[in-house]
Amino acid sequence: MRSFGTSLLLGLSLLLCVACSLDPQPIAYGEDQCHACKMMIADARFGSELVTTKGKVYKYDAIECLVPAYLEKGKNTFVHVLVSDYRNPGNLLDAKQANYLISEMVPSPMGRYLSAYRSVQDVRSQILTKDDRRLSWLELMQEFR
Repeated sequence: MRSFGTSLLLGLSLLLCVACSLDPQPIAYGEDQCHACKMMIADARFGSELVTTKGKVYKYDAIECLVPAYLEKGKNTFVHVLVSDYRNPGNLLDAKQANYLISEMVPSPMGRYLSAYRSVQDVRSQILTKDDRRLSWLELMQEFR
């Protein structure tokens, strides 16, 4: 039979291992709150997430809330930078590999008309007007500087 001290130590060790995970966490749509604007994260087409090198997870309701935090803290702060795939809501993509669209035909939660897609072909199929713009991650960073 284990002593109380041994059980407590085992429990604390397990808690520390779980707390130090560098894995992304699922976004609980309708429950989680945006770290930047404090709005409830409701639309699975736009949720996004940052995971720091220390395992801290920040969730956002829109890409336009995530990008300023990413730029402020610096790229070396994060092990995961994730955005929702607009065509597959709730499916998180590596933000640096994603393709972006700015289109007034695709309103986003914070009003920048910004959405993310897995492929260039997915973006092209979403472009509806001559003013729609396709962007890479690096081009998106320039939009916010």
